[in-house]
Amino acid sequence: MKAIDERKLLVRMSHGHGPSARLLWDLYAARLIAFARSLLAAQGAQQHAEDVVQIALCKVMQVPTHRIRKVQAVGPWLFTIVRTSALNHMRGERREMKRRVHAAPGTDMGPPSSFELLRRAVEDLPSDEAEVVTLRHAGGLTFDQVSEVLAIPRSTAASRYSRAIERLREHLAEQEEPSQPLKFVEGKRHAK
Repeated sequence: MKAIDERKLLVRMSHGHGPSARLLWDLYAARLIAFARSLLAAQGAQQHAEDVVQIALCKVMQVPTHRIRKVQAVGPWLFTIVRTSALNHMRGERREMKRRVHAAPGTDMGPPSSFELLRRAVEDLPSDEAEVVTLRHAGGLTFDQVSEVLAIPRSTAASRYSRAIERLREHLAEQEEPSQPLKFVEGKRHAK
């Protein structure tokens, strides 16, 4: 099987070539949507993740060809565009969030699942650490790619990740017995 030249696909997509856009969507959509969903989770706006990714990819089609040709690594560049789109969406959602009504205090909603505990723990991380964890796990990016997306040195990305994993371990250890014990292996959540 011939390797896919993502840069050529990106250039073709920017010229409106539908099959190239579809192939890039097939290659990246799931990871980009997962990344957007995790960024939007803090505001309870995960349901907008696919819209944010589609808007981001539409913006990509408006980028001038001379800028598209300068893209070295398509994946990290797309994550950067989606990150910006998600942050813009969150800024717009802040006003709406103030209007939303939350569950009444004292309402028993049952114990949270292990996944819910982990999601909340990631949301409670400092934003710079949460982003690195999200890019690594929801995005499947390497530290080199994370550093490119966030425009930080690789060592900074790795140290933020390490701090985040330690905070997550501490936070989850403090929780009253979750419904299913969690075990971290190289920063990934595994049910025992």
